[in-house]
Amino acid sequence: MDSNIYSAPEAELDTVSEDEAQFYIVSPTKFWVMSLGTVGIYSVYWFYRHWAEYQRASGENMWPVMRAIFSIFFTHSLFSRIQSRIEIDKVDYRWVPALWATLYVVFAIAGAIVDRISYYSDVISLIDIVSILLLPFTLWPLYEGQKAANMVNGDISGQANSRFTPWNFVWLAVGAVFWGVGIFGAYYLLGNV
Repeated sequence: MDSNIYSAPEAELDTVSEDEAQFYIVSPTKFWVMSLGTVGIYSVYWFYRHWAEYQRASGENMWPVMRAIFSIFFTHSLFSRIQSRIEIDKVDYRWVPALWATLYVVFAIAGAIVDRISYYSDVISLIDIVSILLLPFTLWPLYEGQKAANMVNGDISGQANSRFTPWNFVWLAVGAVFWGVGIFGAYYLLGNV
């Protein structure tokens, strides 16, 4: 130990590898870029990876793909399991998992309803704008869950999964097509009104 009382504390800073993680690790930047860049499609993969990591770590028999596809039915369960690990591992992190899970479910259902109404409308309207504005509100509860999962994994900043891979860029290109079609369609329809 250094006798200098003004020196910074020394501690071993171990980062957890993705192979040792109990839940999916992803950095906040990558989470938001992938989520918004893919128009929310990334959330299906996000749920799948959380359930796949949990299954690998716990040995519990489940279908991660189905839990990802039907995420509104399994969000409370996922967040509850993350909270259980926080309590078992005595991680100093406070959040309200039931609230965040409920908010995700409410916004996901609201988004689906608004998208369905918008689908049957021939003109760009307030409904289309509401649909786009709901996306960050739907993703914010997942971001809160991700912060908690990163804490459980001992990788607060998500360094183990902060780099963008070639597959990430492929998915972002697909998302760019969706964004482009939406923007072009809105511009075209608004120009012909």
